[in-house]
Amino acid sequence: MDAAHARLCLLLHSLPRLDKCQLRYWLQHFGSPQALWEADTEALAGTAADTAALADLAIARRYGRHPQAPRDIDRQLDALLAVGGRVIALGSPGYPPLLAAIHDPPPLLFQRGRGELLQAPQLAVVGSRKASPPGIRYARELAAAAAGSGLAVTSGLALGIDGAAHRGALDAGGGSIAVMATGVDTIYPRRHDGLARQLLENGCLVSEFAPLTPALPQHFPARNRIISGLALGVLVVEAALPSGSLITAGTALEQGREVFAVPWFPGHTGGRGCLRLLRDGAAMVESIDDILAELGALFQCQLELAPAASATTAADAAGQPWLLSLVGYEPVTVEDLVATSGRSVAEVLAGLTALELERSVVRHGGGYIRC
Repeated sequence: MDAAHARLCLLLHSLPRLDKCQLRYWLQHFGSPQALWEADTEALAGTAADTAALADLAIARRYGRHPQAPRDIDRQLDALLAVGGRVIALGSPGYPPLLAAIHDPPPLLFQRGRGELLQAPQLAVVGSRKASPPGIRYARELAAAAAGSGLAVTSGLALGIDGAAHRGALDAGGGSIAVMATGVDTIYPRRHDGLARQLLENGCLVSEFAPLTPALPQHFPARNRIISGLALGVLVVEAALPSGSLITAGTALEQGREVFAVPWFPGHTGGRGCLRLLRDGAAMVESIDDILAELGALFQCQLELAPAASATTAADAAGQPWLLSLVGYEPVTVEDLVATSGRSVAEVLAGLTALELERSVVRHGGGYIRC
């Protein structure tokens, strides 16, 4: 890992009045942390940045750090280097293209293990921490089948369904990605130390939180959008009402991802969340074939184009007339747009995000229509 690059990313991350939204915009505008760092006053002024953020950047440039930074970036860098981690900035070739296409992608990703998996087509598998034995079995079996079909399995490293999903993918010889609510140097829960070591051999750990960040309650809902944002779809195996898994399913819908749920009998309290999702339109899953049938061309397209799509960002598709011309006044799905345009899934999702922000298209009836 390039220690200088990592330290610069940590420095930008530490600026107390530079929020994620501003940093995200700067990285998209300038293209890299180094280009942002080297941008002159006139170029920065042209971004209509917050004056407080500009002041913090000026202080960091002058002193090499910010005196009011909440954490010591040199300690964070040491912790990252000690575990062999790296930092991937939004807009860089290694940044996951589907995640870059959501409306609030993390400006920085901290990663350990097989980072190339972040480019692979993924299925998120989530569910209850207090899962039933059948739920654990279903999660492990479905994750293994997904891995056998060429999908990487993404989850949150939690107890219960998450852990079973990771293990199922690894059992099948596939890849698995754990999205963490801590820094990548801190395994939470500690009972999953052994699982994390397995993931580092055949998968990866990823987080938007800098090293030395502990597990805090507000971090878990935030990381859920990354779990769904990385994946083509989210499978909820077992979930009560309310639950964090339903939050993940909600973010998946907001991001235009497919949502799947395992059907449970009405008397099973732990399955009521799944029944709610099915009532609201989620696809019912009895086997991996149900998932592959729904993903269809999206899965195949990303599987074929993932290496080429790795450099795609939301900015690449913004304002492209090729996409708007394919959206009419009847709902059209992402799958149809990929097939019609010949573009990658990442390009289509990025373009739709940009067109939504411009209020040129809106989601409707399982697809998109022109405003």
